[in-house]
Amino acid sequence: MAERSNILFIMTDEQKFSAVSGLSGISDLTPNFDRLAKEGVCFTNAYTPSPVCGPARAAIMSGMFPPSCGVAKNWSPFSGEVSLMTERLKTCGYETAAIGKLHFVPSQDDFGFEYKRLHDAPYSIYANDDKESAYIQWLQKGPFAGRFDPVKRFDEDELAFNTDIRKFMMGSAFRTEEEHDVAWTGREGVEFLQNRGRDRPFFLFLSFFGPHMPYDPPAPYGSMYDWRSIKLPDSYYKDYLADSPIFKRLCSPLRERILSELTEDDCRQIIAAYLGQVKMVDDYVGRVIRQLEESGEYDNTTIIFTSDHGDHMGSYGLFFKGQMYDSCCKVPLVIKPADGKAGVREPSVVSTIDLYGTILDLAGDATWRRPGIEARTLQPMLRNDTFLWDDVTFSIIGGNRDEALSMVRRGPYKLGRLADGGPQKALYELFDLEADPDESHDVFEDPAYSKIRAMLVSELDAWFRYQYAHYPDQVTSVRSEDHSFNGVKNL
Repeated sequence: MAERSNILFIMTDEQKFSAVSGLSGISDLTPNFDRLAKEGVCFTNAYTPSPVCGPARAAIMSGMFPPSCGVAKNWSPFSGEVSLMTERLKTCGYETAAIGKLHFVPSQDDFGFEYKRLHDAPYSIYANDDKESAYIQWLQKGPFAGRFDPVKRFDEDELAFNTDIRKFMMGSAFRTEEEHDVAWTGREGVEFLQNRGRDRPFFLFLSFFGPHMPYDPPAPYGSMYDWRSIKLPDSYYKDYLADSPIFKRLCSPLRERILSELTEDDCRQIIAAYLGQVKMVDDYVGRVIRQLEESGEYDNTTIIFTSDHGDHMGSYGLFFKGQMYDSCCKVPLVIKPADGKAGVREPSVVSTIDLYGTILDLAGDATWRRPGIEARTLQPMLRNDTFLWDDVTFSIIGGNRDEALSMVRRGPYKLGRLADGGPQKALYELFDLEADPDESHDVFEDPAYSKIRAMLVSELDAWFRYQYAHYPDQVTSVRSEDHSFNGVKNL
């Protein structure tokens, strides 16, 4: 591999693993993702370290799972023990830049980025966005200043979560393509590549807010996919997990509400709008790729494309995120090396936390492996190397250890764990993904799985204890969660 290649790290928000061409049922949904997959390595079993934005991103940047790095829930600051990827990249001589959604606090910190053009979200709980969002500042000063307020955030739609869940999800603020945050993020990425100096290799974290809700793609994306042709998943109709203790506790109430308030056509329209946003993001990724080609830097740039987490998008009759089913915690991941394997589908079980070690390996950091670092490196999978790999990964969400939700996937088996009011009390569910890839049948109580059940319970319980060994019993987020609209506090 060429020494000190540039690194373009593209992250989307809430793009489930199947929201790419082929798996989505739409052959041309993500042509730029598809191109990168043909020219690199596509990981078919990649998981997020947490199915929520802030903790997932913090784990990737720190190489430590959310409780270990201090960010077990949104709006929690890093602990003092972390060594951020970007700080180490600067030491390696990289120019570091972040464009789009970062989702770290306190937002005044640079987090190792020398160049920042950020916009985290349109929600009203992002109270300081007027001062902190480069996107909103651009709207205020540009040709769209007269429409700034309805574009900035959709307060009335947020409150509609309690009365009109469809309005909350779809949004009502009209935006043209040019003024949409996805377009802004893509343009900013192109401008950075055009204007940067050439004396150092770059690391660009290009982070799109889409396809996270509100699902409000502008024309032509808003009508690009006919909602009438959308097929809802089988689990939308059949409550396969009604007897699973974790599903019953966490998901059944929301499923009942969604099925009572949203018609099948409503759900199809939501999914069609979501796919429109996926397509829009991919198109703007294409613009950034073309800029790399025009500047002659494409061949010497490693490109990583992934998402922070997924979204149910109708699976189990649910929308949103925050659970350990594959619809939420399995993500698309492709790495196009500057020089390496091409057109490879890698089935090993990996985590996006492993991008920490992978990127630092690419940058020539020989000392990133330290006590406390839980990331591995995917670099052997990008070359024609023979490698040994422990086919296991974990995921976790929860600022309170007595209520945290966690998961281990080892080989074809996946165990979910919900802390039930105390460190020694827990609910479990077990899936055999080889026999049941849609996770429709909880086999935790099945005697045929007694050995694998015992092994995974022991493994996940031990990992859970390690994660919370130094985590405080109560953690206060930098931004208050005492908000009249509880639906957005974990966005």
